[in-house]
Amino acid sequence: MKHTYLFTEGVWISRGNYYDENNNVFSAEGRSEITHQKKLWLNNSSITLSGPNPVEIINDYRIAPFVNNMTGWQSVNPKLGTLIGRFTVVEDSILSLYSSENGEYFGSESFTQINEAEYTWKGALYSVSGKIYSWSVRLEKA
Repeated sequence: MKHTYLFTEGVWISRGNYYDENNNVFSAEGRSEITHQKKLWLNNSSITLSGPNPVEIINDYRIAPFVNNMTGWQSVNPKLGTLIGRFTVVEDSILSLYSSENGEYFGSESFTQINEAEYTWKGALYSVSGKIYSWSVRLEKA
């Protein structure tokens, strides 16, 4: 199966759960919009976590097109600063490792393809003092 998330333009809707450092669960809903320029792919995404004080997480990714099943990316996050990472394709999954420019934050995530229009997205974000969030989210192409 050929990957569609990141590799094709479009809007993806996300729904699932985020877990904080104490494993408290927050329902999450968001969207990602993928666009391709000649030498740059963009993923403008946001996700909102439920709760008495909802939290919106925004990431604007700048992704180099894939070469030999891997590529680099950079994202600006208003709270974490600039994140730098790598995507690698392994069979049905797109894997990523990343860290903030200052090294204070780091994490990993995986996008596993269910079919052309659905993926599961799981990952974790850490600071030097421990886990900030982990998540399990379903992505569906709009």
